[in-house]
Amino acid sequence: MIRATLQGPRGRVGLAAALTGLLLGTGCGGDSSSGPDYGSIEEIRYSEHVQPIFNATCNSAACHNGVDRAAGLALTSYDAVAEGSDIGAQVVPYFADRSHLWLHTTGAIEPQMPLARDPLDQQVIDFLRRWIDEGAVDDAGFPMYSDVTRKAFVACQGENTVAVVDMDTGLTVRHLEVDQPHAVYVDPVSRRLYVSRFENASDNIWVYNADTYERIRTGRAGTFPALMTVVRPAGQPAQLWVTNFDANTSTGDHAVRVLDPVTLAETWSYTSPSGIQPHGIAVSADQSRVYICNIASGTVSIFGTDTDPPNLLDGPVTMPAAGAAHQPQQCVLSADENYLFVGALGVDKIYVLDLTGPSAAFLPASTVDVGNGPWNMTIAPGGSELWVANWLESSVSVVDVSNPVAPFVKATLSPPNPVDAERQTLQRPIGISFSPDGSRVYVTSANDDGSGSGHHPPPGGEKAPGNVAVFDASTYQVLHVAEVPNFARFVSFLP
Repeated sequence: MIRATLQGPRGRVGLAAALTGLLLGTGCGGDSSSGPDYGSIEEIRYSEHVQPIFNATCNSAACHNGVDRAAGLALTSYDAVAEGSDIGAQVVPYFADRSHLWLHTTGAIEPQMPLARDPLDQQVIDFLRRWIDEGAVDDAGFPMYSDVTRKAFVACQGENTVAVVDMDTGLTVRHLEVDQPHAVYVDPVSRRLYVSRFENASDNIWVYNADTYERIRTGRAGTFPALMTVVRPAGQPAQLWVTNFDANTSTGDHAVRVLDPVTLAETWSYTSPSGIQPHGIAVSADQSRVYICNIASGTVSIFGTDTDPPNLLDGPVTMPAAGAAHQPQQCVLSADENYLFVGALGVDKIYVLDLTGPSAAFLPASTVDVGNGPWNMTIAPGGSELWVANWLESSVSVVDVSNPVAPFVKATLSPPNPVDAERQTLQRPIGISFSPDGSRVYVTSANDDGSGSGHHPPPGGEKAPGNVAVFDASTYQVLHVAEVPNFARFVSFLP
């Protein structure tokens, strides 16, 4: 199985140059019309049934052999196929319709392969689809990427999918089909993946075994659940906190709910007298405090978790000046937990909430301007930098918060794609999070307006792909960009 190290594009040739060279060259050789009766094969053995197809059609000079590796892709062995290409995974187990390798053979996405030659026989194409849809298994019967343990889960609401990215290689290794996945949260203790579905439905919280991808349970958290986190306060049972963001600000469901994380039974809820649209969540290190930012009212609420039931301790605390126009999407605690950074999508600012006094209070003089549309934020494990995803500007602001009351923007990142310099890496970014070890920053781009082109748009072109960009936290360099389905929103990790 492949355990490659995450790295940037191969230095030999970029994708565009590779494809240009192929178009001008001899094309991929071989004749696929002869061979076994693929329809009669019962149990697929990769080396016996799949590799001979690639040997005959894809591995000639200037193509996908082990030396030329057109577009960074070699089809010389099972492990080589699993390594993918310069732009990511070519096979997604169980999902031929999302596997670039199969889509290229059909011509659903261009260029059709084998390049500059007759298409594969339809029986061969159907057989490749079957191999992928059955898990793209190796000779031992294990699905491709079944050994991946360190994963990033990405909610892709635009195409009803949670994408799974290998944290070591940056490859997209699986898709989970989920209707309207708004946010994801992985509880590292139980190794469960929680997915909130942005629907008024009886089953709008789905829970998976994050190791096996088995769906364990579904439940309900009011209407239109947004962000989630599992809290384990001392002396109390574990709590799954869920915010409810309803677009109807006057009569909609704007509760903060607590569920049993195992049974998903609701154990407590809090509803403000006014429609406040709770959304972002931050939790203290000792798990005794939960901070919620409320979009419609421009406020922050502070809850205590170490009583049964939980209780509202402070707030809602109103943000300065512009009030509800702030539209706070997310909040993050400072390293010493004396301050709460609150992003204001509506006015492009980060505010600082002072938590040191008897009552929380905003510090207007500590406000810092960031890019257009700050949506989500993440703080470095050491607490010195706050990274902010600017949705409407397609950039990331890196804010120095080593002195929490005097933050300032030290860098604005909007880098080109490392594979194709003519394309931006960030295409309306929303989700952002430091990896558990703090060495990398994952940024999910929604591309929800379709303005960012992708190498592999889906058949029909109805949705432009989003992506996951991985930055080196110390150098700000892009290490890898993986295309994922449209409207990639939030990311959570199973380290």
